[in-house]
Amino acid sequence: MATISYSIDTLIKGQAKYLFNYFDEIEFVAADTGEVKSILQREGGKFYILPLERKITPLKDLIALFKLTVYLYKSNADIVYTFTPKAGLLGMMAAFLSFCPTRIHNVVGMPLMEATGKKKFLLKLTEKLTYFFSTHIYCNSLGLQEYINNTLTNKKVKVIAKGSINGVDKEFYKDTLKKEQKIEIRKRLGFEETDFIISFMGRIVKDKGVDELVAAFKRLNEKYKSIKLLIVGKFEEDLNPISFENKSYILKNSNVKLVDFQNDLREFLSISDLFVLASYREGLPNSLIEAGSFGIPLVATNINGCNEIIIDGLNGCLVKKKNINSLFSVMEELYLDKGLYKQLKKNVRESVISRYNQEYFLKELKDNLLVDANLV
Repeated sequence: MATISYSIDTLIKGQAKYLFNYFDEIEFVAADTGEVKSILQREGGKFYILPLERKITPLKDLIALFKLTVYLYKSNADIVYTFTPKAGLLGMMAAFLSFCPTRIHNVVGMPLMEATGKKKFLLKLTEKLTYFFSTHIYCNSLGLQEYINNTLTNKKVKVIAKGSINGVDKEFYKDTLKKEQKIEIRKRLGFEETDFIISFMGRIVKDKGVDELVAAFKRLNEKYKSIKLLIVGKFEEDLNPISFENKSYILKNSNVKLVDFQNDLREFLSISDLFVLASYREGLPNSLIEAGSFGIPLVATNINGCNEIIIDGLNGCLVKKKNINSLFSVMEELYLDKGLYKQLKKNVRESVISRYNQEYFLKELKDNLLVDANLV
């Protein structure tokens, strides 16, 4: 269960298909954001569409809780497995009320880390309630595991394999395009063959560090005209938007190319010289392990999750959170220091797939599910 079907489609792609080898029946639960048909075609199983919104909507959420409880009671589920905040709260409560014996919530991010005031109090309460109704808690990074145990619960928190929510498909995220194909993609997007392309791919929101990335890029582009910025994703106006100034810069500056959300990022990764994630908070970001598997040197903030994927100086570089100068200096260094850049590029793919290979992750997830549900 997730809040929206988009999360199932992108975050756990291929997971249910693998687990069908070990479980008789798998059913998805989420609000339909347009991906239900493709999910069922790819994964198999059934889909229960539950009207949910990512925002706090008390009346709608209560109605959804009632519907979900009835649905789970009738389905007689052995395991309920949730992995987004609202789905976690409602899913664990409904599973408890419907007498489901194994209730697993996987924490893949922690919005309360950056929240303040009443919002932080509410988010903290939500997390604690979710854990209370759970029989097992997973999370997708070692740093997040430590944070949860230090601040939210004394219950055991598991990290599956080396972390992540689904691992990385090392054959799918592999650079196989020829030079001529990459030049053609660059031309189509308005880039030159010799441009040094810095890429960000994800939700275009403040918490992802997009404001800092744009500010640092402005300074870089003033000094080095061949440095360009590629952003793939959607602006989110109602949840944590970036500044109006930076949004205007992204939309109007000819040295920035904005591409709307894409289901397949491989051609954009294939032309990227550097992948940047200046995020304020993460679990263990899929975007970094996907870019790393593609052989792209990584730059990210020194926060939990990011600093587990990036081994500073070996496969990428870590920068200070919310620090434009730190981000600017590292990106400039990797543009100018060809020796360092080549060394990071040489190491990055193997360093990522050796720890986050999807085959390894799915086997570990399956083993833990079977043990926790007393099915072995």
